Amino acid sequence: MKKFDSFTNVHYAGAGASGLSATRALLEENSFKKIKVFERNAKAGGVWNYTDGIDSNVKVPSTDPSVSMEPLVDATSKVRSWAGPAYDNLVTNVPSPIMCFENPDYDKEFTYFSHRSAIADFLQHYAKEFEDIISYNSNVLDVRKADGTWIVTYQPGELGSSPRKESFDAVVVATGYFNVPYVPDVKGIAEYLEKYPGSIIHSKIFRTPEPYKNKTILVVGNAASGIDISNQLALATGKKVYKSLRSETLAPGKPNPSIEEVTEIDYFDPEDRSIHLKDGQVLDNVDVVIYATGYLRSLPFLSQINEGSHPLITDGSYVRDLYLHFVYCEDPTLAVLGTPRFVLPFRVSQAQACYIARVWSGRLKLPPKAIMDHFIWKRNQEVTDSRSFHDLKFPEDADFCEYILALCKLIPGDLGVFPRKWTKLERSLRKDIGNLKVAFAQYLEDTGHYAKSREELVEAGLLGPLEMDDSEADYSRFGKVLNGDHYTEEDILEAIRDMLEGVEVKN
Repeated sequence: MKKFDSFTNVHYAGAGASGLSATRALLEENSFKKIKVFERNAKAGGVWNYTDGIDSNVKVPSTDPSVSMEPLVDATSKVRSWAGPAYDNLVTNVPSPIMCFENPDYDKEFTYFSHRSAIADFLQHYAKEFEDIISYNSNVLDVRKADGTWIVTYQPGELGSSPRKESFDAVVVATGYFNVPYVPDVKGIAEYLEKYPGSIIHSKIFRTPEPYKNKTILVVGNAASGIDISNQLALATGKKVYKSLRSETLAPGKPNPSIEEVTEIDYFDPEDRSIHLKDGQVLDNVDVVIYATGYLRSLPFLSQINEGSHPLITDGSYVRDLYLHFVYCEDPTLAVLGTPRFVLPFRVSQAQACYIARVWSGRLKLPPKAIMDHFIWKRNQEVTDSRSFHDLKFPEDADFCEYILALCKLIPGDLGVFPRKWTKLERSLRKDIGNLKVAFAQYLEDTGHYAKSREELVEAGLLGPLEMDDSEADYSRFGKVLNGDHYTEEDILEAIRDMLEGVEVKN
């Protein structure tokens, strides 16, 4: 594997939470002559920025991760922009005290679970310090390696402008994964939609519940957006909302008697506009089906890699060949932040950024490639569904951040940014998120206001004392706390033997 020295140029795409945390971490290393950020929209904030405009080319079904979503065009400014996934009443899934990274200059008060606009404002304030290195309205079209250098081709936002190129030594991808909707190819779905236009949509184009009043809705999906949209629709439509699910609830909310949970869809019958479920139940009175089924992992601007022998993206279920879910094993001058699911994205991405910044500045060493390959191999043995490869459910997400913090502390001194440490109080709040969210929703219904603290919820009689979590971080699932050049030959041989013994021998 290539020996790392300090880089002169570092590029990354995206000015959301992941990209901004990477900016801070890279700048604090004081090792790079040039750092440049490309953000395709006109301001920072990523997925937390709300757009009235919606993607007009969201396909149903949608299973191809290689597609590039089309931009919107502002008729006044003549600048391209992109529709985001945020809906009007989007609220965070985790309490603000444990969600964000530090921003000591930000003096606005958060509610306990914050509206999307507050998070966007926080990130835009955070980005002001980096305005001189962020190139807004710049959509990255292609990133490829040539003669040891990354060539980034990007399109300025103004209509009629020509693509431009710049060269870099390393690339951070921080574009997020809320671009290409995933809608499964269920039997009959295409024919059903063709016969009844507008009857099946993805949650990416949901904005408010008002257009669905007096309609019967089927929401497909049981993660955060599926639960939230179902509740909004149940309150606004005055009619029953069906929610199709196939897994346990990972983001609990307040139970709503107007929502009826049903099993997975087996097939659509366009002849009589019926929807057949896998348990035999038939729904024949549904006006609109909203798929809140998440997004495909999509990195279309990395076509050189994806069409090569070690692709990052194949079917879009996960991002391949990433050590610790973000370092590209085949070329560690490329890092892809923000892949884990069911985590606190701000804090996980910040931890990733702190680590790769130290590696690229030469202060930390990556493990030998066999150790990195073993991490990926082991993870593949642990999961039964590739879509869950990047799942880090609590306490794994907190343990992951603590593991990266331990690696960063291998270097003496306090230079650079460190991942925010998880305290026992934060672990306890993270563990109790389900009860917190239910109490927050009840408080909003009772008072018409967002609670600003857990204490408000306790005083309202909606929560009891917090049960403290005294568990210690478990690093074993991620690896040893070693600098890369401290792995022994036996460590490497053990990793290779483990992978070889796990391969089925074929004649």
